[in-house]
Amino acid sequence: MTPSSHAPTSTTTARRRPAPERPYVEAAARLGVDLDAVQAALDAFDATVRRREERRRAATRELVAELYARDGVTPSPGRVDAEAQAACAQEHEERLAAELRRLVTPQVAAVRRARTLSDRELYGEGQAALNVLATAPRSLAEFQPQVEQLYAAEQASLDGFATGEAHAAGLLKAARGWQPRRRMRLRRELAEAGRGRQAAAHRFRAAAARLAAVQLREARRAEWLAQPKVQEVLGAGAAALRELHDRAQVQEGAATAELPTVGRPVAPGAAR
Repeated sequence: MTPSSHAPTSTTTARRRPAPERPYVEAAARLGVDLDAVQAALDAFDATVRRREERRRAATRELVAELYARDGVTPSPGRVDAEAQAACAQEHEERLAAELRRLVTPQVAAVRRARTLSDRELYGEGQAALNVLATAPRSLAEFQPQVEQLYAAEQASLDGFATGEAHAAGLLKAARGWQPRRRMRLRRELAEAGRGRQAAAHRFRAAAARLAAVQLREARRAEWLAQPKVQEVLGAGAAALRELHDRAQVQEGAATAELPTVGRPVAPGAAR
């Protein structure tokens, strides 16, 4: 594809700016967790995504090998790997294109400009946008509903244990000295409530760190996407993809209209 005039320079695409510290600190402070725990949660999320991608690549390779075996062909391992890699790359580009359409609504000027470009130029604009979008901080939005639900559940659990511990402490304080059995039972209940509260606090801190990690990553991603140069490239790419889609629809409609009419009923009064 021909490089687009809107494509950023290699310095812009290859080098990422340092992540801002402010969202990092705010996300941690708001939920009462330390920065190391947030970073550990970020690393865990990224590792989960990488493992999923590795499983997808392995499954694609198995499928390619299975299709060759079904045809009675024994390709070299390198060929299977190359085809599997190409299939995964195409799937990745399709996901990026869908994400670009979802994220970016092109400006009117970009749409008008796209209409003046050739198909080759449009492909270049679209590819440039996908290349830039691929360098964005990885979104963790898919994990957010589950993480928020877990955070709320752990907070409720911690509140319940804290309430139970306070209740047991109050009963123990009110128990008279001549009730040794009752005081012993209340001490056991207080100890159990305390252990439960400590365990719940540990789980709650872990859930809070995961939630802060998601919020931090999405804040970083939003800031990255808001950069003027990034918006310019993505807007041009979104307009290019839209224009390519519209042209394909027009060509498909024209091809359908030119299909032979053999076997179709002739309308009464139509010329023969």
